[in-house]
Amino acid sequence: MLLTDYPWYFVLLCLLAGVAYAAVLYFVGRRPFRRGWRWGLAALRCLAVSAIAFLLLAPMSRQHVDERQKPHVVLAQDVSGSVRQGTDSAFSLQALVPGLEERCRVSYVEFGNTSSTDIGAVLERYRGDDVAALVLASDGLHNRGTNPTSIAERLQFPVHCLAMGDTTPRRDAWLANLRCNRIAMRGASFPVELTVGASLLRGRAARLVIRDDGGRQLFSREVAYTDDDFGCTVDATLPADAEGLRRYTAVLSPVDGEQTEANNSLSFYVDVIDSRRKVVLVANAPHPDLAALKRAIEDNPNYEASVVTAAEAESGKWKAEKDVSLVVLHNLPSRSHPSVAFADGLPQLFVIGMQTDLARFNALHSGLEISSKVQKANEVTALHRPAFALFALDEGDAAVFEALPPLTAPFGEARLAPDVQTLFAARLGNIDSRQPLVAATAQGEHRRAWIWGEGLWRWRLADWQLHESHAHVDRLVSQLVSFTALQSDRNRLQVEARRSYAEGEPVVLRAVLYNENYEVANDAEVSLHLKGDSVEADYLFRRDAGGYSLTLPSMAEGLYRYKAAADGQVAEGSFAVEALNLEQQHRGADHSLLATVAALSGGELYAPTQLPALREALSALKPTIYTHTRYAEFLRLPLVLALLLLLLAVEWVLRKYHGEL
Repeated sequence: MLLTDYPWYFVLLCLLAGVAYAAVLYFVGRRPFRRGWRWGLAALRCLAVSAIAFLLLAPMSRQHVDERQKPHVVLAQDVSGSVRQGTDSAFSLQALVPGLEERCRVSYVEFGNTSSTDIGAVLERYRGDDVAALVLASDGLHNRGTNPTSIAERLQFPVHCLAMGDTTPRRDAWLANLRCNRIAMRGASFPVELTVGASLLRGRAARLVIRDDGGRQLFSREVAYTDDDFGCTVDATLPADAEGLRRYTAVLSPVDGEQTEANNSLSFYVDVIDSRRKVVLVANAPHPDLAALKRAIEDNPNYEASVVTAAEAESGKWKAEKDVSLVVLHNLPSRSHPSVAFADGLPQLFVIGMQTDLARFNALHSGLEISSKVQKANEVTALHRPAFALFALDEGDAAVFEALPPLTAPFGEARLAPDVQTLFAARLGNIDSRQPLVAATAQGEHRRAWIWGEGLWRWRLADWQLHESHAHVDRLVSQLVSFTALQSDRNRLQVEARRSYAEGEPVVLRAVLYNENYEVANDAEVSLHLKGDSVEADYLFRRDAGGYSLTLPSMAEGLYRYKAAADGQVAEGSFAVEALNLEQQHRGADHSLLATVAALSGGELYAPTQLPALREALSALKPTIYTHTRYAEFLRLPLVLALLLLLLAVEWVLRKYHGEL
């Protein structure tokens, strides 16, 4: 089919041009051609000229093309610790590759590690891809991430499961399911709850001991195994008598005949602090944002949050000023509560909503002023500004916030002080309004931050719906609170690190260096000395737009202390790398999970001995046929040019033969 951007009657004009040209050439004036020759040559010239005129319209040819593609088969091999210790540790799905490559496109992936297995992540990885079938070779011990059965029922392809491992119980004892507060107050005690399990050890007994990182015994109890399938919960109360990040180790004494002793010990870490920093949320009126902000703030164990009304704050019925690290002003100042004098002298985070009195807000000269002539609301989404340098977002967080639902913001035009930086700009639909949505400043006696919009509860709810976690929104709120609550007499070198990381997870540290005017600077070199139980090393931070960052190599389980130095400033801290040991907490394979995943997705459950049957089922997969439309410039088709040249050549030869060129 031929397509052109011009109206259809332009084709008639092209034909008319060809007729006119041929008529003038062969019928106007005297020509030495007989009547039959004249009409024949005129027809050739008419076709040639009409074709050239039509080609000037830049026509396109449209073709529907069918493309056959081999079916895509994914072979997912479980290489977790439980599989490596099992009876099928030598089995590999790679044995299927040679026989399938002729008929299928084959992808081979491995998943799992020595401490955990996330089967759901493998299924989720290929959920939206063009996959004909997925083969999952595993023992079914899923102990981390999303339940794979909830993903399997939404897949558009079958999952064939190869049941590995042995379901027979082993003679073993283990510690599992430890629960405790990750933060404790110095001088108090904190509870610990853990599960002791045993299989085929009836009549035996063991001693459970808990020690601190100095080797001091804090708890001891004898546990008698009264059943072949034994399980009990042990409660302990431990003292928090030393400040800092502390490591505690629970050890269950081994019994003769146990399959392994690797799961007889469990380490955990508790942050012992003198006091938690206090954040007060002052509300103009009840609002769901307040609960969302309170939960997000208290997700950081170093902070506690309380909610008071503006009336209570004005009357002095709130925490004493010297105890408060930050005041969050939600929809304040307002017409009903025009004064926020109670927050003077404290760092402030403003949440500007539809109840905020913009005139009184501008009178505060906080660094952000909003001029507005109409009382109107805008629905705005977030657009990340990479130039923001006061603190760094985690990798991938910017894209997450840009996909969250809009906040409701009062209409207006912003004027920012020179020292205010914008983390997220407001976007109206697909238009960048260039107005700040989230902004902050480090200048002045106290820091300030602004969120120009209400509806943060929707962000937190959407974060859970999209990622089954509040982590992204809670992390942003925590970063805003931590940044704003710092006083101006702080150390000019700040190092940001989480208190704990899972073993195998990247350990990323970030640093910010301020000059004497407390402006972000990254011209100096920042070094870090790291010391752990079995490692001591020196590293250099890498400069980036927000300051500095450092990704440490894979770290073993343990407690690590660091000291960073730059420009005469020193920052010290510690973090823990925790071993999950989830693979050691299971006693046998779970083939029932594999059967459920296969049934929900339309696949089959196979044993390793049924590999030929699996290969036959995969070989029967049919190729996928894709129909797509192809467009090409008609002028570029070789056949078109050949026909055009042929017309002109035939006419030239005939005229030559007749004796006139």
